[in-house]
Amino acid sequence: MKENRSKRHSREFKIAAIRRVAAGEMQSKVARDLGISPSLLATWRQRVRECGEAVLKGVGRPKGAQTQFRRSGESRVAELERLVGRQQAEIDFLERALHRIEQLRREQNADGGTASSK
Repeated sequence: MKENRSKRHSREFKIAAIRRVAAGEMQSKVARDLGISPSLLATWRQRVRECGEAVLKGVGRPKGAQTQFRRSGESRVAELERLVGRQQAEIDFLERALHRIEQLRREQNADGGTASSK
């Protein structure tokens, strides 16, 4: 069955299709049964995986859906970049602390003191 590209699908239609695949049906079979392309079904599944079912609002593509989808991805990237920055700052702090401890141990050993194993 050939897909009608101008056809709009309801939110319920999209969710039902996604749930059929989630229940174990082959994506290509579900797409063929519903008269849609497998790539369209894959797009719906990807959006739901990343943003939840709320991203599938009504018939067709909601205004700004792609922009909203992009923004949510960008905000996630920004959040992860902040996390990496904090972790890098912690690593740098711990490396400086370790170097300072090693320096103190060397100084203590040079003075004839005994190094602690603790």
